[in-house]
Amino acid sequence: MFLAALLAAALGVALAGPAAAQLKRDALVQPVGVRDGEAIMGVGFTRTTNGAFPLAGLRGDLNAFPVLHAAWAIGPHAVLELKGAARKILQIEARDPAVAIELDPSVRDGTTRDVGDFELAVSLAPLGGPRGFSAGGHVGVKLPNSDETRGIGTNTTDVTIAALFSWASARWRVTGWFGVGILEVPAEPFEQNDAFAYAFEALWDVAATWRLSVGTRGRSSTRRVSPPGTGDLGELRATVEWRRGPVAIDGAVGHGTTEMSGDWNMRAGVAWTLAGNR
Repeated sequence: MFLAALLAAALGVALAGPAAAQLKRDALVQPVGVRDGEAIMGVGFTRTTNGAFPLAGLRGDLNAFPVLHAAWAIGPHAVLELKGAARKILQIEARDPAVAIELDPSVRDGTTRDVGDFELAVSLAPLGGPRGFSAGGHVGVKLPNSDETRGIGTNTTDVTIAALFSWASARWRVTGWFGVGILEVPAEPFEQNDAFAYAFEALWDVAATWRLSVGTRGRSSTRRVSPPGTGDLGELRATVEWRRGPVAIDGAVGHGTTEMSGDWNMRAGVAWTLAGNR
């Protein structure tokens, strides 16, 4: 949490000012090839229905607020991101007593609360330009901020390494990456589970102030039986965004494609674009 707050404050102080939005808050895949120095600071709310947490043996509806996202174009072909939830609340609907870890005594039938894990990632696309085809790489690290005994997070360090591609015109962009997710196993020290990680998104600027996007993101374990907390994740999502000057407001609905992902995911938020180099 301290790292998240420090980086967010640094971005706000160094880059405050108006600009037309080119980065996209909370994108499934972060577009690259944007103006050097441009940044976005976003805050939002998410709700996931019927989510499963096999490490803790819990199931229920998960609310997260505030969800924070900072994205900074550190170069003409590179984007640095930090995102995560400062607070999560799980409304427990079912509990399995045969779990891999011992839960905190405060976790009873009803609700449990915890801080979310934050992810720090960088996307690079040195091949190509902002129009047409471009390619590069994506590296993300999930920082272990949560307390696994609270039942929501896994308190592990996970790394994603992937190849990134993009194809764009003046009004649309198709972006994606695929690679490997190296997942730390929560209940087994010095053990990891490797997964196939993927993301794909198509964005369309319908008008000067409206943008639509559809996409999917997730991971698929390479093991037949995944250790608790490292199972498959997946989501199909549609997003609509309205922009006016430096402000963008968006809403999204997603459908989980795996048991851990929940049934439906709803998101809403607002973001501010900070000036880049002219």
